[in-house]
Amino acid sequence: MRKKALCGVFLFMSFCCALCGSVFFAGGKERIHFSLAEVVKRPDGPLLLVFFSLDCHVCWEDLIEMKYFIEKNSVPIELIGISKDTPAELEEFLDKYSFSYPVVCDRRKELYHRFKVKLEPVIVILKNDTILYQDDIYEDFLTGREKVKKCLLEIASK
Repeated sequence: MRKKALCGVFLFMSFCCALCGSVFFAGGKERIHFSLAEVVKRPDGPLLLVFFSLDCHVCWEDLIEMKYFIEKNSVPIELIGISKDTPAELEEFLDKYSFSYPVVCDRRKELYHRFKVKLEPVIVILKNDTILYQDDIYEDFLTGREKVKKCLLEIASK
C-alpha cells in the first residue's frame, strides 16, 4: 500500500513537471514565455532583444555572447531571447546551454513583424519603446556587433 502511494505521488509530480515545463524542479522560474509583456520586469528600463533561431549556430553564439558581455560589464539591461521555435525545442536548448534568461516563443511572429525582423540573428536595444539600436541587415555583421557593444557600454556608464 505504501509503495503504491509513493508511486502515485511520483507519477503525479512527473506529470505536473511535464505540464509545467519543469517549473517544480527549476525553482519555480519559468523560462519560456509567449509575450514580451510577461517577461519585462521594469517597463521603463532598457531591454536587449536577441532574435534567434535554433537552426542558426551564429544566432546561438550571438545570444550567448550578449549574455556574457552584459554580465562581464555589469550592464543594467534585461536580456530577452526571441524565437519562432517550439517551446519544447527552446526548453531543450536552454537546458543544454544552461541559459537562464527568459525567452519569448513568438510562434505568431508578432515581435518579428513589430521590429521588421526577416533573418536571424537580429539585436534590438529598447528603452521606453524607443529603439536605441537595431541591426541593419545591410551592414557588416562585425561592425554591427561593435555598435551593439558600444551602445551597451553607454547604458552601463549612465
